[in-house]
Amino acid sequence: MKVEITGRHIEVTPAIRTYIQKKLGKFTRILGDDINFHVVVGVEKERQNVEILLKSRLLELAGKGSSNDLYNSVILAIEKLERQALKQKGKMIEGKRQKAAREKSVAIQADADAPVPRTVKRKSAKVREEALRKKPMTIEEAVLELEQAEYPFVVFRNSESDEMNVVYRHKKGAIRVIRGE
Repeated sequence: MKVEITGRHIEVTPAIRTYIQKKLGKFTRILGDDINFHVVVGVEKERQNVEILLKSRLLELAGKGSSNDLYNSVILAIEKLERQALKQKGKMIEGKRQKAAREKSVAIQADADAPVPRTVKRKSAKVREEALRKKPMTIEEAVLELEQAEYPFVVFRNSESDEMNVVYRHKKGAIRVIRGE
């Protein structure tokens, strides 16, 4: 944390300097240690003005405070700056949460497109069921997929007739199609 204090029409005493540095210390908890502050302390007639500029790796903020008391002006400026910093940090955190939620929903949607294997117990034998979600395809595309598949058949929705069909390899090596009604 780096603090630069400038006085306009006022001499910056060590007491003012330590008070300002002490009050600005809370920003290290919010934004980390890599913060630069430029504090301008000024006097106009009876008003004590304090302007604080905050620069960090992520943010650039400004806060102003004005009252009859210099210490009260410092508190007002710091409160404004703190509200802005917390608001911006909240926006960054919310943005990260939304991004993570979008990535998670995309991953879940991709998993939903994959077959879901499950085992169902029937009277005497175990039967394995899989839910298939495939895009509609032609018979030629199904034959190409059969040649690459690990199963001896391919179940698909025919894009021409919108029926469920099965392409399988017969015992003698011939490829056959079962058409649904």
